[in-house]
Parts: sequence; structure tokens; C-alpha cells
Amino acid sequence: MKQISYIFLTALVFASCSPLQKALKVDDSAYKNEVADQLYEKGKYKQAIRLYEQVEKKEGWAANYQSMYYKYSKSYYNARKWEAAKPMFQKFNLLYLTSVNREETMYLEAMSAYNMSEVFTLDQHVTYEGIQKFDAFLAAYPESQYKDDANAKKRELSEKIERKAYESAKLFNKIGEYTRDYNAAIVALDNFLLDYPGTVYKTDALFYKFDSAYKLALNSVYSKMEERLKNAVSLHEDLIAYDADTKYKDEADRMLDRLKKELQQFSTK
Repeated sequence: MKQISYIFLTALVFASCSPLQKALKVDDSAYKNEVADQLYEKGKYKQAIRLYEQVEKKEGWAANYQSMYYKYSKSYYNARKWEAAKPMFQKFNLLYLTSVNREETMYLEAMSAYNMSEVFTLDQHVTYEGIQKFDAFLAAYPESQYKDDANAKKRELSEKIERKAYESAKLFNKIGEYTRDYNAAIVALDNFLLDYPGTVYKTDALFYKFDSAYKLALNSVYSKMEERLKNAVSLHEDLIAYDADTKYKDEADRMLDRLKKELQQFSTK
């Protein structure tokens, strides 16, 4: 009776051993790859990755494993492991130039960078990388089925860079009340407008440039005040000429009235 129970228990243990566990233990790359592909097709990407990793370690990036590396890379992507997916797709695209999957993998390489891109307040090096990867993809496959989405994603990344540049320039205006260096704010906002002439933040940048010149003028020594007051007035004109109905109009007009009153003291010379 005990012998029967032991045999039954042993059989149960072997029966419960999953294909994954069996494949992990064998030294047969073809078998590991076969089981990994089955797991991949079932959407069990993290399990498939464990087997693909073993095959990679043993076989390297051999030409006959091109199909495996396609699924291996996509497993990382589908598992939302962007940091691992990006270099995998990059290596695939460099090694397998004639792959029938290269259009998709170049797109997914760019998408991996897109998904890694941080909010605009943080470091944007991956955002720049994503833009470059979308550019490379669109240059290689200008009529791709993914082109519209690639262009949209690239614009989104570019707008994030633009937003960071605007906020960085605007910050000089905000800290000006502590540093009293409003010249730095004017230069920063001017550089932003030169770098992004078609920016959606143009009205905002023009207002804060005017605001910086306004505060610089009012806090100037007498010998420099007249010139700075006139410069601030001209920047108000730039703002209204670009956007006559700006949301800043009432505030800007009040500031203009103050500038004109201050200028009156110089008209009596």
C-alpha cells in the first residue's frame, strides 16, 4: 500500500511539472525555443523571456535564431519592460537588416523610447532619443502603416521638449524677484522665442518677457530707467501686435499705464 502511494505521489509530481520548468532544465536550445514560442503565443511573455534568455546565453545572436529574437524583443515590449525592449530592438535592427519584421521592430524601438520618456519636468535625454528614432523610422519607411502614429508620437515628444524649454525660460522671470536679474529672464525668453518661432507658448513668452522688462525698468537706477522704461513699452507693443486679445491684456495694459506715468518724469527735462 505504501509502495503504491509512493508511486502515485511520484507520478503526480512529474505530472505537475510545467512545460516551462521542464524546458528550463534541459540543455536543448531548440526545445527551449519551441516552448518559449508556445508561451509567447499564449501571451505569457515573462515566462517566455526566461527561456529566450537561456537560448541567447548559449547560442548568441545567430542568423538562424532571427525569429526567436523578434519574439524575444516583443516579449519585453509586451511585458512593458521598455528599458530592456529598446536595446533588444536596436540590436535586432542592426543585425537583421533584411528581416521582414524590421519595419515593425524599428517602429517598436522608437515606441520603447516614447514609453520611457519622462514628464517634461524631468530629464529629457530619452525624449530626444525617441525623436531621433522616429525620424530614422520615418526616413526608412516613409509610407509605413505606422507613419501617422509615428508622426503623432514624434510631435508629442517634441512638444514635451518645447514645454520644458518654455518653463525653464519662464523660471528666470519667477526667480527674478529674488535675484533681481531680470536681464537673464529677458535673454532666456528671447532665446526660447528664437529657438521655437512657431511655439504655442509664444503669447506667454512675450508676456513674461514684457513682465521681466517692466520689473527691470521699475527697479533700475535713475540713470538707466528711461531707456529701460521705453524698452518695456516696446515689448508691450510686441505682445499686443502678436495677440491683440491675449488673456494677459488687462494686466499688461495696467502695467503699460504705470510705465507711461514713470516716463513722464523724463519728459520735463
